[in-house]
Amino acid sequence: MKDIQGTLAESKAALVRGCLDKILRCPLFVQAERQQRFLNYLVEQTLMGQGNRLKGYSIGAAVFDRADDFDPRIDAIVRVEATRLRAKLREYYDDLGHLDEVRIELPKGSYELKFCFRAESGVANAAWPASAQGAAGGRTQPDLLPAITVPSDKPSLAVLPFANLSRDPDQDYFADGMTDDLITLLSKLSGMLVIGRQSAFVYKHSQKDGREIARELGVRYLLEGSVRRSGNRVRINAQLVEAVRGAQLWAERYDRDLEDIFALQDDVSRRIIDALEVRLSDAETSLLLGAHEGVNVAAHDLLLCGLERYWEYSIESVEAAQGFFLGALEVDPTYATAHAWLARAYLYRFSTLLADRHELSELGFIHAQKACDLSPGLPMGHSMLGWAQFWRGNGAEAECALRRAVQMDPNNPDARLFLSIILGYSGQGDEGADCVQMAMRLNPHPTTFYFFALGVCRFVQERYEEAVTAFKKGLELSPGFTPNADHLTATYGILGRIEDAALYRAAVLSRQPAETVLSRWLRSFLDRDVAERFRGGFMRALCMPDDRKIVSLPPRGTRRRSPDR
Repeated sequence: MKDIQGTLAESKAALVRGCLDKILRCPLFVQAERQQRFLNYLVEQTLMGQGNRLKGYSIGAAVFDRADDFDPRIDAIVRVEATRLRAKLREYYDDLGHLDEVRIELPKGSYELKFCFRAESGVANAAWPASAQGAAGGRTQPDLLPAITVPSDKPSLAVLPFANLSRDPDQDYFADGMTDDLITLLSKLSGMLVIGRQSAFVYKHSQKDGREIARELGVRYLLEGSVRRSGNRVRINAQLVEAVRGAQLWAERYDRDLEDIFALQDDVSRRIIDALEVRLSDAETSLLLGAHEGVNVAAHDLLLCGLERYWEYSIESVEAAQGFFLGALEVDPTYATAHAWLARAYLYRFSTLLADRHELSELGFIHAQKACDLSPGLPMGHSMLGWAQFWRGNGAEAECALRRAVQMDPNNPDARLFLSIILGYSGQGDEGADCVQMAMRLNPHPTTFYFFALGVCRFVQERYEEAVTAFKKGLELSPGFTPNADHLTATYGILGRIEDAALYRAAVLSRQPAETVLSRWLRSFLDRDVAERFRGGFMRALCMPDDRKIVSLPPRGTRRRSPDR
């Protein structure tokens, strides 16, 4: 198939612009304003037949706001950004864009783009990579996890669990809390890729060396350390290393009073930012400076005790964590972070119990709203508010709050995970799938919930075989997480694989009657057409009579878009 250059036919130009729009909205580009502007400019110039006239000087002036005396031989910004753009496009097509109809390439030595079309008149484009050609065919085992590659356009970091060197093993929670706090601080920075807490803690007590850990997580740098607490004194050792070379970039030892723990964390964060030469926006600087302002140390200590229990991920442990969060609020009722975590505990219990526990949902909403009121700049408050609004059936409000959380904390995989669920149930499967895959990149060791979210988005996209694979992977990780079984059953019903669906019938019916289970999930769907598909597949799989009066669908028009979209 011949590559189309110069002025394209209107239909092909529309395909290119459609692909461009998807690229600019994907997680790789959504926070990269400079790269967005650069790619958009190159696409439009190439579509207009001006690609062969693109030069470093004209691009510097049009895209990067360089003055008339700009000399690309001295100022290398165009060449540097072109290298980054080339790498980003490769990463996009290796993962999120492997099924796109158009492949946009930036050849070396030129600024004129190359547009390759997957197929025309049924003939595959030979320029398309073989891996993508295979993906377009009958792939029976689609890749669930995004490619783990070290980003070339920003520093990438994993904060490994700090070792507890205290004589008291019960101080583990404090060392873990130090790690948690540093991840939370650094993840707010858009100029870095920071691995999420869950995947970082996979390596607690691990005997693997730094190179292997960095390779598995797809990062270049590791922050390691130890904590020794004795009474009201704390000794912390920390070091930042470049994993491949094993080179130490920075190291420090701190001996402080417990009351100074927040100032210590701020200093560690600042040293890392300086060592990696991360540029901060004014908003990010304000977030870092105000992260611990007014926090009561005793209340924070109770919060850390609660987090230790919460991360055990069971109904009993989360209920115990809830008690610590309430205790933190007794010490300091204005502690916004404790309100946010209490909201998460309530919402976890509500969603996991899969029962109509209205009071848990309402308590989750109340404390999430309180967290946002007390600290409007707290990303987790908005994340929990969005999650609470979803369970209240307020799709637009949920989406808006979670988009704000992701914008404020771009490295938080959980915020992206919750957003992907809302997008999926709202019928926005394409963006939802991109969102959960970015969450998986930030959390390369995802839990069952991530595969559930991906399955929901694939279901919405009508990519049912891929939805089956995702739900089954989720069940392998956690057989007790029954939402995967419920949705897998409905997907098998749509595919007509009734015998396969029968394997999960017992899991579906072990808790409540099928009508009750179905009714609950239908209330989750914010898009009526998707709800109709789910209802039909579920009832077919369980051989329920096709009587629409058994379970009613949400009324038409319940899908509401976020007001800022």
